[in-house]
Amino acid sequence: MKIEFNSLKLPNQRIKLIIEIYDNSKEPKKLTEFQYNNENIFNYTFLLEKDAILFKIFRKKETNSFFHKVVIGSFIYDQSIKFAATDIIIKHNDKNILDNIAFGFCQKDFLYSIHKKGSHLSIYKSKYQLPVLLKSRLKSINFLKQLVSEPSNIVDPKFFTQLVNKNINLSKVSMKIHDEKKIKKIGLNCLLAVNQGSKKEPYVVEFFEKNKRKKNIDILFVGKGVCFDSGGISLKPSAGMEEMKWDMGGAAVTAAIIKYLSEIKTNFSYAGIVGLVENMPSGSAYKPGDIIKSYKGINVEVLNTDAEGRLVLADIITYGCEIYKPKLVIDFATLTGAIVVALGQHYAGMFSNDDKLSDTLYKSGMETNEKVWRMPLHEDFNKELNSPFVDLKNISAGRYGGSVTAAQFLQRFVPSKTKWAHLDIAGTTWKNNGDILNSKGATGFGLTLIADFIDRYFKN
Repeated sequence: MKIEFNSLKLPNQRIKLIIEIYDNSKEPKKLTEFQYNNENIFNYTFLLEKDAILFKIFRKKETNSFFHKVVIGSFIYDQSIKFAATDIIIKHNDKNILDNIAFGFCQKDFLYSIHKKGSHLSIYKSKYQLPVLLKSRLKSINFLKQLVSEPSNIVDPKFFTQLVNKNINLSKVSMKIHDEKKIKKIGLNCLLAVNQGSKKEPYVVEFFEKNKRKKNIDILFVGKGVCFDSGGISLKPSAGMEEMKWDMGGAAVTAAIIKYLSEIKTNFSYAGIVGLVENMPSGSAYKPGDIIKSYKGINVEVLNTDAEGRLVLADIITYGCEIYKPKLVIDFATLTGAIVVALGQHYAGMFSNDDKLSDTLYKSGMETNEKVWRMPLHEDFNKELNSPFVDLKNISAGRYGGSVTAAQFLQRFVPSKTKWAHLDIAGTTWKNNGDILNSKGATGFGLTLIADFIDRYFKN
């Protein structure tokens, strides 16, 4: 069996790359090791023939996870670029392994450069058909990358809503769109406050399965959608502010998950909710010192307008839990710079009130290389959010533990008996230099993690 990839732009001189993959065979000597995190995943050699470059890859018996297989595809993609190959042929006798390799190749082959003249989203095309599950996963990852990659003058709250509406399978999932008028009527005051400084209208979008119960659902996904975050009156430094176009990464993950679930068979009930705003400075912007009554009724004192994401999440978590009464909530947010200081760009911060939930997310992260690390939640941190004037401050008084106090803030808005995990994905959503499975820019972090998680958590 084989996979063939061909360049979208074929030059006069064509270069063929042939990859032969072997399992548990006797390896020749003098091979090059491919290692990741000090683990030897496979060995390989290559030689130049008359009409092609031939690679022989020898898979290690003990490296058989989904990640280990897709990373071979990523490696082949990198070699294709290195040698400027126009035609790639990948050979193996196991279709399942070929499927995973093709998935890894295609995931790496996503370059969001459509705003460059003559550029495409991909370099290669193929007639090879992925199975439905992997095809849906890949499409959802690319959709997530698209949302995160577009600048905020294109993907504002309204356009985000329109784009999601076009890409989700609406025969399986219903969308309920709340504009500013409806949001005011509901009483999502914290979310509205964040958007006060922008001329763009805020939106809240709900997703729920058609013909399924809307109460006591199994899982609710919640996403922070700040389509641009200037910091508001507490203005960010200008250097690097252009990256704040992807501060809606949590909403993008949520929408992509719903898209994925709407295209596959599931044995659990689900819903999603995203809050879409801009955080801009202006004469109408909310200010440090403002006191806002949240949807839950908790009065929040704003000490820093750049701690806006937790305000958005506070309202939509409360509202989503009231509407759907979920057994389990997972929220996604590019919430704090502090989590990047703590964990870098290799792990997302995970905060949870349930051991089974956090353990399963951790295992899924290790299986898929979308790694999460559990961070503490403790009453001691709550004290730092208390105020003598109101119920709650939006930041702590000190400079330490910023990601933890942000999570503690959110926990105040989660029903006490609801299992909950908060994923701070500020360090993993975007990587200027890419990573082992993704080219430069948006990583698509979260989709593959949750795809594996639901298989584990809701297994029959």
